[in-house]
Amino acid sequence: MDLGDLLKRARSWDKLAIAKLITLAEEGIELPLENQRRSHVIGVTGPPGAGKSTLIYSMARKIPQDRRIAILTIDPSSPFTGGSFMGNRIRMQELTSRPNIYIRSMATRGIRGGLNYATIAAINVLEYAGADYIFLETVGAGQSDTDVKYVADTILVLVPPLSGDEIQALKSGLMEIGDIYVVSKSDNQVAESTYRDLMAMIDMVKEIKSDSWKPIVVRVSGLYGYGVDDLIKVIDDRFRELMNNGKLNEMLISRRVLEMRLYAYDLLEKSLSERRDLEKEVVNGRLSPQEAARRLLNAGKPRLDHVAIAVKNLDSAVEKFRRLGLRVSEPMIVEEQGVKIAMVWLGNTRIELLEPLNPGSTVARFLESRGEGIHHIALEVDDLDEFIKTAKGSGLVIIGGPSKGAEGVVVFIHPKSLNGVLLELVKRQVLNE
Repeated sequence: MDLGDLLKRARSWDKLAIAKLITLAEEGIELPLENQRRSHVIGVTGPPGAGKSTLIYSMARKIPQDRRIAILTIDPSSPFTGGSFMGNRIRMQELTSRPNIYIRSMATRGIRGGLNYATIAAINVLEYAGADYIFLETVGAGQSDTDVKYVADTILVLVPPLSGDEIQALKSGLMEIGDIYVVSKSDNQVAESTYRDLMAMIDMVKEIKSDSWKPIVVRVSGLYGYGVDDLIKVIDDRFRELMNNGKLNEMLISRRVLEMRLYAYDLLEKSLSERRDLEKEVVNGRLSPQEAARRLLNAGKPRLDHVAIAVKNLDSAVEKFRRLGLRVSEPMIVEEQGVKIAMVWLGNTRIELLEPLNPGSTVARFLESRGEGIHHIALEVDDLDEFIKTAKGSGLVIIGGPSKGAEGVVVFIHPKSLNGVLLELVKRQVLNE
């Protein structure tokens, strides 16, 4: 089955096609999905045992069967396999046979905030497939479980019957993000007291909330169905207000930014698992943790270290760059290269300013023949010896041998063998070397 066919079938709410597309998205394959809002994404959070699964089950049974419903349950990951630990989908087994309902369990994979890239990728697929409601059940681990606010249009915070002190403890995490607060298990006698405490707390929140929607408290019993119809009505009212105020596209922007960040975390995790050699180098003291991290992020490839500019007066050049608002290091002398240098720090690389120490140095001769300007380009490499072998094998000419530079060991490739460019190779100094 090709991708085009899967996409077409998913738009017709083919649950098998939807499942396959989500699996592809989880694997990091970019899908050609239209970037527009269709679904009401509803985050359902709250402390463990609040009745989140039971409430979603009750709402899904009450929503008319001509509406498409998707349920994503975010379960804690196994620390050994990374897979879903609880398997909440088992609790909703009865719903899977309904043609209008799609259910999938997603593992957190250890990601901070309870969400990962795969979860947002699944939401994108389900919205593309035309889901009317997408329920996102979070782990419910208190303060760490708040990334859902960047994904969901409406957040339900479930609060089981609790004492006032327990509600106050919840306030530090979940209580600031809700749009609708649900007193779950309202068949319990303590629920009325919890409802009053929440109402008092929400009155304070309403005063500081700037948007037009003010938080609402609803009493519900998912087990007996009490209050579920009222809750669905409030949810639909919230969606209509978001549509009328043009807020849905704002949430899409928020979701896409978080998707980018979480995908970056995903790539980093994969890189960490593939570069165990760096961990060994840190353990045996050959690399600092910081240097190992830099190499990890650059995936072992050569990267631009700096661009060197020859100047006649270093102090004057430093002052000019500082006037531009740039951070410039204090000058330092590198006897081996016959120069005094200063580094201009940029967001992704550096500029090295070079002033010759004596008239017979290479930089002095450069200034005499060409004047001030770009002297060389420097690449940082992880394995200098191996890169030198590659350069020689490519017919490039190495000038002399490795020597001490400003921050490590350096060697130069002759400009006549590289289109007139003097290329410096830099291996940063590591521990115990």
